[in-house]
Amino acid sequence: MRKPIFPVIALAAMLAACSGGSSDAPGDASGDASGDASGDAPGGSNPPQPPIAPVAPGPTLDDPDADTLDPGTADAFYRVTLENFWGAADYPQEFPDDAHLSLVAGAVHDDEVTFWAIGDTVSRGMEDIAEAGLIDIFLLDEVTPAVAAGTAYQPIEYRTYTGPMVDGEPGISTFDIQASVGWSRLTLATMLGPSPDWFVGVSGLALDDATGWRERIVVDLPLLDGGTKSDIIPVMGGPDIRPPEPIGYVVYDPATGTYQPSDVAENVARLTLQRIR
Repeated sequence: MRKPIFPVIALAAMLAACSGGSSDAPGDASGDASGDASGDAPGGSNPPQPPIAPVAPGPTLDDPDADTLDPGTADAFYRVTLENFWGAADYPQEFPDDAHLSLVAGAVHDDEVTFWAIGDTVSRGMEDIAEAGLIDIFLLDEVTPAVAAGTAYQPIEYRTYTGPMVDGEPGISTFDIQASVGWSRLTLATMLGPSPDWFVGVSGLALDDATGWRERIVVDLPLLDGGTKSDIIPVMGGPDIRPPEPIGYVVYDPATGTYQPSDVAENVARLTLQRIR
């Protein structure tokens, strides 16, 4: 039976596209960026932000009288915390003054659609995210058709930068998402900026298990290479790679101060999802 299509809810505040800005603010199951379970300091001076769509009333984990949330509800609301551990102390050579994680884009969806995956080449929208931190092509040309087709529940957009690690404290951003029965997978991506085409994110992360909605999910995010640019230092642009190479890992080489392809993941960020309703 075809799933009903619910209204799209924009979950993010509006800010400028990826051109700079940094900050120095701080931030159990575990997992990895491919979605397998294991394991506010926006840049610049922000204009007033529109309110996030309201969440339906109900008990929350912030309520001391609330029991553990029912894993069998039709909908689940999560608070997403994105931590940026990329900082000058650990990555000193060529570390940019305007370091940040850029705008965040993604979707809550089912297991019939994949927006990006390690080992695949990037889509046009993912290329824009990885190279420039721009999210509109991804949202309009890739997520919106999936919503119309019933394979995605709603897009996710968070238009605020997440600052770098400063004095041992990661940059932190938080935003809320909603999932629903039949759409229990999460995909997110954000550019590590500035960079040629590097990003972090999750692809098809499961928000549920055999018992229902998961209460808390923690995922370490490795640095990923979009495969479309060939530069090895954190600057925008660089020579094009045509045809694009598959998405893979990038690691920092402290001996040379460069970032090189690798078969081993190097985590530079973390995503924590806490169910709130």
